[in-house]
Amino acid sequence: MSTHRKLRLWQRLALVAVGGALGAALRFVVTVALPDAAREPWLAAPALLAVNLSGALVAGFLRGILEQAQTRGSVGGRVVHREVHREVHREVHRDIEWAEAFFLVGLCGGYTSYSAFVAGAVEGWHASPVLSASLTIATLVFAPLAALVGMHVSGGYPARPVGPKPDVGHKP
Repeated sequence: MSTHRKLRLWQRLALVAVGGALGAALRFVVTVALPDAAREPWLAAPALLAVNLSGALVAGFLRGILEQAQTRGSVGGRVVHREVHREVHREVHRDIEWAEAFFLVGLCGGYTSYSAFVAGAVEGWHASPVLSASLTIATLVFAPLAALVGMHVSGGYPARPVGPKPDVGHKP
C-alpha cells in the first residue's frame, strides 16, 4: 500500500502561503527597496515591469516542466515503469501538486502582481502618461509572451493539449 497520498487542502494552503510570502518579499526588494536605495524612486515602475516579465517567464518555464512531468510520468528523473506504475504515478502526482502550490501559485503568484501593476499604472499616469501607457502596454503584451518563451524553453509546450479531452466513444 502506498504511503504517498494526495496533498491535503491545508498542506497546499501552507505551501502557497510560504511561497507567496517569499515571492512578495522578493517583489518588495526589487520594486521598492532597490529603487529607494538607489535614491531613484522612478525606477519602481520599470522594476515592476521587470518583475512581472521575469515572473511570467519563470511561471511559464515551471508550467512547462510540470506539464512534461504529468505527461511523461516523471519528476526529477523518476521514470514510470510498468511494474511500479501506480506507486510512481502517485509520487509524481504529489510532487506536481507540491511544486505547483509552492512555486507556481505561491512564489510566482506572490512575486508578480497584477494589483501593483494596475495601481502603478494609475499613479504613473499623473507623473508621466507616456511612460505609464508604455509600461502598461509592455506588460500586457510581453508578459504572456514571456510565459510562452518559458514554456518553450522548458520543452513542455505543448506537452499536452489544453482544454477538455474530446469524448471519442460517446454517442449523443
